[in-house]
Amino acid sequence: MSTIIGLTKSEVLASTATPDFAVGTLGETGNLGTKQYLYVHAQEVVTAAGYICVIDSDFEAEMTDLASTAPGAGAGFSCGAAMAAVADNEFFWIQVYGKGSVRVLTDCAVGTALYCTATSGALDDVATSGLEHIVGIVLGTVAGGAPETNADAYFNFPYVGDTA
Repeated sequence: MSTIIGLTKSEVLASTATPDFAVGTLGETGNLGTKQYLYVHAQEVVTAAGYICVIDSDFEAEMTDLASTAPGAGAGFSCGAAMAAVADNEFFWIQVYGKGSVRVLTDCAVGTALYCTATSGALDDVATSGLEHIVGIVLGTVAGGAPETNADAYFNFPYVGDTA
């Protein structure tokens, strides 16, 4: 894996183009604290920035949901937040380290465990039986009363953990 400095994190490259980087490349920016991003290939449409994607061993990314993170399908795989909306088969960056934004459901509390939900790419702090814990993402401020992108999230190389 190689590392680049000063990437354009919201850049998305069309499926018909030659990728700028090899998938699996780790990139870094240093404004307002170090942030790191992983270059991946979209296995499906990613709705918008802040949605959480699970990344398999070939650096194929898809939004978290009940199927993509289920035991035997995604447990133990890395994940991170998309930096832009992405079409199927495009190349893009996901955030894996530093302060960033994550899509959460209603009333998520600060510093609590976050779990996958039936809403693709969104997390919640409710530990529902059978839903996977996303280890390595924590909120710094409480989320409001509606689904939203929380701009005060912290990433520490998140991955799909155990089920609730």
